[in-house]
Amino acid sequence: MGFGSYTDTEFDDETWDDEWDYDKTQNDTYMQEDVNNEIRSGIKTATFNTEFNYSPENIYSTRWGFKYSNETYEMTALGNGNMRKQNETINQYSLYYDNFIRVTDKITTRVGVHFVAYNPINYRNYYSIQPRFTLNFTPGKNNLLYMNFSKMEQFYHYISFDGFTLPTDFRMPSIKGFKPRTSEHYEIGWKRNFDGDKGKLETSAYYKTRRNIVALKPDAIVEDGNWNNYIMVGNGDSYGIKFFLYYILSKWTMQFSYTYSRSREWFDEYKDLGKVPSLYDMPHYAAGALSYKFNKASSISLGCIMKSGRIKVSDNWFESDKDLGFRKKRGEFNYRIDLGYTFKKDFGEKLLLLRCGLYNLLGNPPEEDIIDFYSVHLSENCLPYGSISFKF
Repeated sequence: MGFGSYTDTEFDDETWDDEWDYDKTQNDTYMQEDVNNEIRSGIKTATFNTEFNYSPENIYSTRWGFKYSNETYEMTALGNGNMRKQNETINQYSLYYDNFIRVTDKITTRVGVHFVAYNPINYRNYYSIQPRFTLNFTPGKNNLLYMNFSKMEQFYHYISFDGFTLPTDFRMPSIKGFKPRTSEHYEIGWKRNFDGDKGKLETSAYYKTRRNIVALKPDAIVEDGNWNNYIMVGNGDSYGIKFFLYYILSKWTMQFSYTYSRSREWFDEYKDLGKVPSLYDMPHYAAGALSYKFNKASSISLGCIMKSGRIKVSDNWFESDKDLGFRKKRGEFNYRIDLGYTFKKDFGEKLLLLRCGLYNLLGNPPEEDIIDFYSVHLSENCLPYGSISFKF
């Protein structure tokens, strides 16, 4: 069985160690065949958490708490001509502390830290300290300048082999040499509120480091559960600028957002590749909407979304990404235009909300946006939608 290489979400980065050796002894020890020949993947979680707040006066407040979770992972592995299921139990403890401090009338700050203990039953334990920091400066009543920093650590690894979620996808908690994924996020920005509640404007720039990234090798043709033959390890980063505008003028409402961002990865085992785009690299993303309000209850909206195509990978079972040129090709530019109508009516404490419209009135959205989500299609993937709700 062979697949093209996909990775998971933006934060998902993975590490590989020589500890991982998926031999037959481990299969026999930890794997069990499903008696009904049905393979399932999932996570069963039991969680307990508490939270406390204390605000002695309006210049200072604090928040702290504790969280415990018990997770049982049901993972599927390939091998010996069949598929097997592996169950792993993990305990996780989290303690967090957060402070809000008003330094002056114009300067406020938020300082916090998360302590995490990650304790698999059968494997190495991990301990993590994750600080958070925010500094806000208000030069005037309608303007805010801010700076954020945070460190995050994630203990679950996932790689999809195709555009659909399958039980045979690569799923692994931070065990057997798979170190946690870490990220540091830096961001600065400016917010402005328009007079008379007319709307707001916001722009920001960010940079994020990413460590312990895992991806399938360019020439990977997955045949069994020996993941050390298919997985490569590296680091990455992301950076970008974001812009958002919301404005109300009489009966008209306008919204517009644009993001320019790049996400890159590089791998020690394949240094000749250099810095390559990640599979979720999307340099340009823009969205806008224009609404007209007929009265207090009715409004009509026209919206548009535009975005760069994603990186292409092998989409069949018999060739690798090497045949395509590793992360060299990108899908076509996607856009769509939607038309919608909203009716909202209050009846005392009761509320009636009606929405209907046409999704993709014009455009070429990616296939994953339209497949398996709608049962009624008009021409060229134009999809009608509607909903009605009543609150009482």
